[in-house]
Formats: sequence, structure tokens, C-alpha cells
Amino acid sequence: MSAAGTRGAALQLGAMLVSGGLLFMSYGLQPWWPAAWLAPIPLLIVAFAAPARTAWWLACGAGLIGGLSPFTYYVVVTTPVLAVVLTLLWGVVVTLTRRVVVGTPHWTRVFAFPVLWAALDTLIAAVSPHGSAGSLAYSQMEALPVIQIASLAGTPGIVFVVTLLGSLVAVEAHRRRRGEPSDAAPPLLVLAVILGFGFVRLATAGTPTSTPVGLAALDTAPLARVGISGEPLWTAYARGVEALARRGARLIVLPEKIDAIDAEMAPTLQRRLGTLARRHKVHLVAGVSVVSDEGRENRAWLFSPAGALAADYNKQHLIPGIEAVFEPGREDAIVRHEADHYGVAICKDLDFAALGRRYAVRGAEIMLVPAWDFQRDAWLHSRLAVLRGVESGFAIVRAARNGRLTVSDRYGRVLAELPSAADGVAIVAAAAPRGGTPTPYAYRGDVFGWICVILALVVWLGAVLVRAG
Repeated sequence: MSAAGTRGAALQLGAMLVSGGLLFMSYGLQPWWPAAWLAPIPLLIVAFAAPARTAWWLACGAGLIGGLSPFTYYVVVTTPVLAVVLTLLWGVVVTLTRRVVVGTPHWTRVFAFPVLWAALDTLIAAVSPHGSAGSLAYSQMEALPVIQIASLAGTPGIVFVVTLLGSLVAVEAHRRRRGEPSDAAPPLLVLAVILGFGFVRLATAGTPTSTPVGLAALDTAPLARVGISGEPLWTAYARGVEALARRGARLIVLPEKIDAIDAEMAPTLQRRLGTLARRHKVHLVAGVSVVSDEGRENRAWLFSPAGALAADYNKQHLIPGIEAVFEPGREDAIVRHEADHYGVAICKDLDFAALGRRYAVRGAEIMLVPAWDFQRDAWLHSRLAVLRGVESGFAIVRAARNGRLTVSDRYGRVLAELPSAADGVAIVAAAAPRGGTPTPYAYRGDVFGWICVILALVVWLGAVLVRAG
């Protein structure tokens, strides 16, 4: 190999490693949001100048490095196959994008890369048993102006805007290398409009009325019925509810699967929790596993301040494998109390945007979410729920064992947050905003995403025809 060839290969390898490293930071369990904007740039620049086969391997290499970030988490919670899928997706998207960019001088080619990624985001969320989990959109949860586009276009909208910048820079570098004039104005205008929308939406948010809420969680092992001090779990939680009620909470959420009880004993526990809610004049949500001859159900009970069982919700979206013994629910739970409308869901339910949209359209203003995380995913899984609030337009009150207790508003702002703990009941008192209306995304769903799917098919067919010709 000549000196020039050696330098070229070294440049390609370096670009792959830099992009892969940035993807590693983008797909992690607590990502650094600028990394997702920067990651495609080195990879696309060298891919546009390289042969198609080389571009494929470079993209797969970068995708593999990015997939290593959550690999051990995927092994435990889902499947390591997802890391392999991520590797192949980067290979496919970069290769198709290269064909479009190299094959046509039209100014619209800059949108090929973001359209392909938005289309894949839509398709994966539609068919995956994990919903939208794993989307690049969640890398942006600390960039509030960016995620506001979800109120119009969901996670595909976020993925589109994030990947557009990298495509723009790489296409402009390609134009300069070929001596073509710049045509950056249209994509820059799109970026400006989307980000401007986000800043304006946040600036005009206003100060809605709110409801005093409380969250309590105690980290315990599965099936444990006592805390680390030997105190019975329900006694420890009763003290937590009392402490929160003294601090003014009128709506209190406890975690998922606090206890596993026989179906015949369920009424007894319901009476106990109903009495606790009536004594402190609060709405109280508690998660339990109910075991019967027919199977197991992962339920959340909501008690009214009068002590009545106002909602008995069965988790609809179960974790494949881990919750295989449970029977999924089929019905949403909306509770109306005076002027307030509450929705009840459990943990993984909020990995699915369609569920959030249904609740919003039916009037839910505050989602009450018992949860149980895996400790290491505490930040990321709480943010999946937070983004459902941005997409559809409601506040989130989420109490997680082995996770975080969080309260967020319809703009994705985290208003209160605390890690759960094993040495005592962690409690959070905050104010959850209510009011507002369902977002355009709540009504229209993934219209933008499916438009991108159609456009991606056009891109793919065009690439096939060019190759055949």
C-alpha cells in the first residue's frame, strides 16, 4: 500500500473510532446529549469518499462500538441481539445515504440520512416488544428545547433533527471536495425552525395550577416482605405515607410489586390500604403482584381519599422473559376526581408512546406510575417516562424501586427527583402541574414518522435502481 493509501486508511479508521466513541456516549444509560449530534460527522465524511464496501464496514464498526455501551444491560434486561441490530442498522443507513449523496447533486440529498433514521425509529417502535426503548431520541433528555418537537412528531422528530446536523456538515464537506456550490440554507432553516419552536414552547409554558404529590420507595429483594431493619414492608410504607401527608401531599404513589399476595387475600390488603388513604385523606397508588390459580397479574391499586378502590389496573406491557409468568392487562385506567383527571400505568407501559397518547386523548393530566427499575438504568428509564409527558401533554409522577422517584411536567422539566434506597423509605414531596391539553402528537400519532418510512422506501428503491442501472 502506498503512503497515500496508508494515510487514507488511517483516516478512515480514525473517523470510525471517533464516531463509534461518540455513539458509545449517545447510547449509554446516561448519555451526553451533544455526542449524538457530532457522532455521524467523521463517519459520513469518510464514507462519502470511500468505496461502498469500505463505507459499509466503517459504519458497522462505528455501530458496533456504540452498541457496546448498553451491551451488558441488554444481556440482563432484553437481549444482546439488539447490539448486533444496532451495528447492522448503521451499516445499512450509511451505505444507503452514501449512494444518495454520491449519486445525485440535488439539494434534498442532505435529508436522506435523517429520514432513514426517523423511519427506522418509527418501524422499531411499532414492532419491538420494548416499544421505543433504545431510540437515539432519549440521548437528548437534558436538551429541553430539542425534545419539544416530540409534542408534534414523537421520537422520530427528535431523531430527525439530531441526525440532520451531522448530515449537513458531511454533505457540505462532500460538496467542497467536488467543487460544488454550498446549499446549506434549506437544512439550516429546518434546524432553526425546529429549535426555535422548542425555545418558544418552553418560554410560553406559563405557570399552571398544581396538585401536591408525594412519592415513596424502598429497595427490597424480590418477594421480600421486610425492609433492611426487619420492619414489615407495609408498616414502613405506611410511615412514608404519613410523612408525606404531613408535608401536604394529596396524591401519593408507591412502587411496583411491593408485595406478592394470593388473590383471596387481596381484599384484606385493599381494606388496609383504603383505610390508610382515608386516614390521611389522600389518593394512594400501590403496586402489587396478585397470584391466583389462573396466573399472576402485575397490578396497581388507586384508592380515593374516602378509602374506596377507584382503579384496579393490570400492567399491559410486560418485560419479555422476566415477566413471562404474568398475564398482561387490556384496559387503561382513568380516574376523575372533581376537576382532576389521573391516569394509572406501570413502569414499562410508558416505554410505549401509543399508550401515552390514549391516556392524553382521554383526558389524563397527571400520570401515576408505580415502577421497579434495575438500578443501573434508573436515569434512562425515568426519562423514557418523562418523554411520554412531552409527547402527549401530561405530568408524570413516578415512584421506582431500584430507580428514581421523579416528578416532571408536560415540557420534560424534572421538578423533583431522588434515588430510591435500601436503608429506609425514600420520600419526595412536590407539586405536579395539571391542566393543559393533549398535544398534536397525541391526536395524530406518528404521521411524521410514517411519512419518513415512505420516503425511506423511495430512497431504497432509488438506490436499487441506480445499482441495477
